[in-house]
Amino acid sequence: MRQTLQTRIGAATRREKAEIVVKNAMIVDVFTLTTYKADIAVTDGMIVGIGEYDGQTEVDANGLYVAPTFIDGHVHIESAMVPPEEFTKIVVPRGVTTVMADPHEIANVGGIKAVTYMIEAAKNLPLDIKIMVPSCVPATEFEHNGAELTTEDIESLFDQHQAYGLAEVMDYPAVFSGDEKMLSKLEAAWKRGKKIDGHAAGLDEVGLNAYRVAGISNDHEAVTAEEALARLRLGMYVLMREGTAAKDVEALLPILTPQNARRCVFATDDKHLDDLVNEGSIDASVRKAIQLGVDPLQAIQMASLNAAECFGLSEKGAVAPGYEASFLMIRDLDKLEIEAVYIKGECVAENGEMTRTVRDAIKPPSYLLNSVHLEPLTANSLELKLDSSKAHVIGVTPGSIVTDHLIEEVDVTNGFFVPSIKNNQLKLVVAERHHKLGHVGVGIVKGIPLKEGAIVATVAHDSHNIVACGTDDKSIKFAIEQVAKQEGGIAVVRGQELLAELPLPLAGLMSLKPFEEVNGALQKLEAALRDIGFDGDWNPFLTLSFLALPVIPSLKLTDTGLFDVKRFSHINVADD
Repeated sequence: MRQTLQTRIGAATRREKAEIVVKNAMIVDVFTLTTYKADIAVTDGMIVGIGEYDGQTEVDANGLYVAPTFIDGHVHIESAMVPPEEFTKIVVPRGVTTVMADPHEIANVGGIKAVTYMIEAAKNLPLDIKIMVPSCVPATEFEHNGAELTTEDIESLFDQHQAYGLAEVMDYPAVFSGDEKMLSKLEAAWKRGKKIDGHAAGLDEVGLNAYRVAGISNDHEAVTAEEALARLRLGMYVLMREGTAAKDVEALLPILTPQNARRCVFATDDKHLDDLVNEGSIDASVRKAIQLGVDPLQAIQMASLNAAECFGLSEKGAVAPGYEASFLMIRDLDKLEIEAVYIKGECVAENGEMTRTVRDAIKPPSYLLNSVHLEPLTANSLELKLDSSKAHVIGVTPGSIVTDHLIEEVDVTNGFFVPSIKNNQLKLVVAERHHKLGHVGVGIVKGIPLKEGAIVATVAHDSHNIVACGTDDKSIKFAIEQVAKQEGGIAVVRGQELLAELPLPLAGLMSLKPFEEVNGALQKLEAALRDIGFDGDWNPFLTLSFLALPVIPSLKLTDTGLFDVKRFSHINVADD
């Protein structure tokens, strides 16, 4: 360490030439929100000087802006449907070089072994993946998932596998009641000085107070400006989420001021691969903020320095001495046109393409490739018996994972619900797929405009059972059986016809194919959606996947029935 420090100081003081010097850079100073022209000296992957320097190797920036690389404050890599190696190839050329990753999805399928797989798959990549240990597996006791993460598991992941922190604490009733299991998990993080992430969906002032007392310092679930401001006032960092299903940046930006902006960070949470390829990751959030009137330097600060400070990454987030030499070369700040990405002084991407080779993917353990264990469906499995024509209906809003709790008149024939294309009231099904328990939850959803057929996925947050939505039982049953047959995936069907599919054999969540092939399959799925009448400009599959999540308001469906998140209990579909 002393020799390394001597080498760096020698380069900083110009007694020795720096290993690399970037000449003629227009530095984006995220401390003062100004720009200025200077050279950047780099040795041992660290910035050792700003000013006038000569280097063993010199790179002429030609006046390009040089800004710190971006940090994703909260992401589930599994939502991109590829493992960490392929995910790296997508986001690094976009300027994202660090992510706070919560492998909550795969943990719900495979437990601690699945998390250790993700930790191993995250190693030795250009992307710095900080693994946050899932805190709530299962998310609630009201559904059936594939595995459990105990306090002992969490301690092992901290101590034996160097996990970075405790991921989103979504079981807020357990926090409020002082549940012993939850307190032991929080304590495991406290004792080790680990960061703890929040998941404060719909919480009032009392709930937020309890979260802060529990040591939870950030939250990505604010969906209104008022909610964001409430979190800021209590000392939390607000992670402004912009994913595929949840797009909250525009709603939250009105609270941004010069006085509070330093407590605001960007996160994607869940973003599908096609959106990552077409729009980007945190770079898309920065662009959107700029388009909505945020100063480009402020937006870059939120994506870099703010995120680094939020998560205690003391050597990341700025172009300054003592910071990691990870930076972007940008042609146009207003458009955020990224010409090159450097990590620890090495150019790893140019003009949207990787220039550094990413190592081969680690082979997943066999049990994660055999994760669909579905009890065969019968002719009656999908029936929804109603004693009344008035029913509780899940209302979908495009661009949000929060649903409405609707009470509507529905069509009933011989005592059973019949989907109505005219009223956009379709059947929603969640089938348990981990232990062949035979549980099938059936409900009604409004807001997914299909004219025929069904859509299905084994991606169903957070327990990742099979979720399907359709206009008739025949299509829904066929769709569920198709994804079970291929060990997980996504599909669009019409009757007994498979129109398009994307196999996801890795835990039913991820593909083993290159991301370009996965993106091609997603395009075919999009075309098939049009064939069955879907005419929205949003992604129904990610929306579908959140309809089974009983910790996000207001009404959801689990494998054991309809769930009222506000009551935190199951209710009958029929309105009694």
